[in-house]
Amino acid sequence: MSFSTTTKMQILLLFLVIQLCHGSNDTVSISLKRHTLNVGGTSFVGLKNFDGVVFYGEISVGSPPQKFNVVFDTGSTDLWVPSKEWPEETDHKHPKFDKDASKTCRLMKGGEVNIAYETGSVVGILAQDNVNVGGVVIKIQDLFLARNPDTYFRSVKFDGVLGLGIKSSRAQGSVTVWENMVKQKLITKPIFSLYLRPHKGDGGEDPNGGQIMFGGFDPKQFKGEHVYVPMKLSDDRWKIKMSKIYINGKPAINFCDDVECTAMVDSGSTDIFGPDEAVGKIYKEIGATKVIIRCEQFPALPDIYFEIGGKHLRLTKHDYVEVKTNPKKSCRLRIVKSKVRRKDWVLGEAFMTKFHTVFDYGDVKTPRIGFAEAI
Repeated sequence: MSFSTTTKMQILLLFLVIQLCHGSNDTVSISLKRHTLNVGGTSFVGLKNFDGVVFYGEISVGSPPQKFNVVFDTGSTDLWVPSKEWPEETDHKHPKFDKDASKTCRLMKGGEVNIAYETGSVVGILAQDNVNVGGVVIKIQDLFLARNPDTYFRSVKFDGVLGLGIKSSRAQGSVTVWENMVKQKLITKPIFSLYLRPHKGDGGEDPNGGQIMFGGFDPKQFKGEHVYVPMKLSDDRWKIKMSKIYINGKPAINFCDDVECTAMVDSGSTDIFGPDEAVGKIYKEIGATKVIIRCEQFPALPDIYFEIGGKHLRLTKHDYVEVKTNPKKSCRLRIVKSKVRRKDWVLGEAFMTKFHTVFDYGDVKTPRIGFAEAI
């Protein structure tokens, strides 16, 4: 086996780190918390979990690099970071991208673009610059320099959003980060994986929130084998077909009798969202009437199984109920009615925290998504 000069340097640096960490008792301690690593065409970014509702990790933009914490969002396509015109009056301080300080930044033709989500919106202008994701540098990457955030984006802890949808639908001719990673052959395989860890503690930022990996996955992060489901190719979202939901071992809901049922796998959504009628049936089965439940109900809540790819993927009450103890104890269901009228389900962080998820675009004609129980 031979190593490239870059790999040899990485091995030498690792050796030096081990030597520096070597204690008097001949033990070695190496911390990978919140770090990024890039070896052999695979990119890792450590994630932070804020308050159990949002995951984000660090990227950099420009030359020299300017750092930002972004949500890696499989439910959208665009990359944006705050510009110098981002307001100061926000709940959390944010770095602002200075385009004039970057030797590689250039503004693109066109006016402002409104980037809107089901919750929140910003206004941005299209630019191109180098973007570093876990040690992989994507050259001439399209991104939006954002300003004018609405009330939601004025309140968030993270700085921006990195969309991981299949293609961009916001600006004509723009190319996503994911497309460029594959096109520029920056990763060994056209797949990425998400490992989201439950929040430790009661509120605030947990620095050990998990990991996103581009080009592969880590077998130490899940049990058994992934069950893979073909992606629906109707649009630019990571959608799959779903069948039934089982409660207490019996099929409680078969909501796909008349039309084919789909679910979007969305790391940018906090909860599991579903159509009003279907979610209402779940509430009835488990003895709930609304999203907030009495905590006395928690011990008796049943397991819920989502049938995907012929497999029953189990959520326990610990997965689909959020229990808070500060300032006082409260219990909230994380299977909720969709904020917009839709037939699709959205499998957000409440689902993805339980299941290690692989997004496999190896065959562009039949892309697929894989689920395995996370460790």
